[in-house]
Amino acid sequence: MADAGLFDAAAYQVTPAPVEKVSADRRRTLRQAAALAAGRHPLGLALGRHLPLHPDAPPADDRQAAGPRCGSCWHRQVLGHHNRSYGKCTADDGGRISNGAGTDVRRWWPGCRDYSPGDPQLSVDAARFVPEAVGA
Repeated sequence: MADAGLFDAAAYQVTPAPVEKVSADRRRTLRQAAALAAGRHPLGLALGRHLPLHPDAPPADDRQAAGPRCGSCWHRQVLGHHNRSYGKCTADDGGRISNGAGTDVRRWWPGCRDYSPGDPQLSVDAARFVPEAVGA
């Protein structure tokens, strides 16, 4: 005689729904989108602390809206490493930089409270000056 137990348990077994496998990069992107939707800067996730958005930051769901963005911030610098380049935030004396993708800063992100539109040592005109190519 087979060991059937006291009752038929098959009716009570639940088969979990199949889980879509998502890469670590995609999971990070989803966490960053959730942070933006909640009014927090995504870089704060990698830093382990709350990093508020700039008071004049554009809406997170409108990448074309005017306002302070990481791409126009003086703190966002493109740093090279092993023949690749990565946008990183140099605020806090480099405390926001790691060698990982978690501290990569997207140009379209709304700016954080530390947003600075240019080098404070330069005048507004000098900061926006782009020289023309010689002989062009």
